[in-house]
Amino acid sequence: MIRIAARARRIAAAFLAPVAVLVGAPACASGAPAPAPVPRETRADARRAEVRFPSGRLFVAEIADTPERQAEGYMFRREVGESDAMIFVFPDSGVHPFWMKNTLVPLDMIWMDEAFEVLFIEAAAPPCKADPCPGYGPLRKARYVLEVRGGTAAKERLKTGDRLRISFPQPAR
Repeated sequence: MIRIAARARRIAAAFLAPVAVLVGAPACASGAPAPAPVPRETRADARRAEVRFPSGRLFVAEIADTPERQAEGYMFRREVGESDAMIFVFPDSGVHPFWMKNTLVPLDMIWMDEAFEVLFIEAAAPPCKADPCPGYGPLRKARYVLEVRGGTAAKERLKTGDRLRISFPQPAR
């Protein structure tokens, strides 16, 4: 298979058919149904990571590292706290577009590479009120995407090329 053709198909699927893509989750991209609306302000069962911005500001991030958690993301949450975040961890670097379907608050979305260097920032993406919802994200490969309350990236003066410090919990033995 030619790599260019495969990449073109991925890009076309991601940006020409955003209705088929839900928070960049492979399960949703393949047609799996979205999770049922369950209003939650936080996921008590989610593992957490610490994320430090270059400014020194610390965020506590829910880890979205399964297709189910990635599909749900911040859907149906009425608010995102000032120090709250969600980090999407993908098994491989790739083009990971996101959308705001069933998301009730504006979010900053920050795409990063394997070294947590900021590749792209979508500032204050608005909630999607009607289908089809637009897709967001760079046409560059990323390994992680961080979501924070809309306006946070500007407030913290975060920019492309900055590096975040992220501490993941050790896996249980």
